[in-house]
Amino acid sequence: MAELSPEKIEGIKERLLDRKRRLWLEVKEQLRSNIGDGYQEMLSTARDEEDQAAVSLLAETHLTLLGPKRQELEAIEEALLRLENGTYGMCEACGCAIEPRRLEVMPETPLCRACMSHREKLAKAASR
Repeated sequence: MAELSPEKIEGIKERLLDRKRRLWLEVKEQLRSNIGDGYQEMLSTARDEEDQAAVSLLAETHLTLLGPKRQELEAIEEALLRLENGTYGMCEACGCAIEPRRLEVMPETPLCRACMSHREKLAKAASR
């Protein structure tokens, strides 16, 4: 594990758990307000397959908007697992310690700044 004191580790864990709770509340609220009972009501009033397809597309669109929150929740879960198994703070790509300041800003990050930059460059080149 990177050179982090037990107090820092506990603080990071609390921040991760707090963010996880807040994200789940946001997801539940978004599902309830955007889809919820209204989806079943809209589906039952749809007159033909075209109307049903439009209602389903609307629901899928709302679920797609949850994608970034789902990804953040997964990153938080992975960070909590790294805390448990003692690999938190170590870059998953190169094995070097992740800078403590980077962990303070993004406690769920699995990569050091150099490896993240390299990954972003590769992704940018692949998208061309």
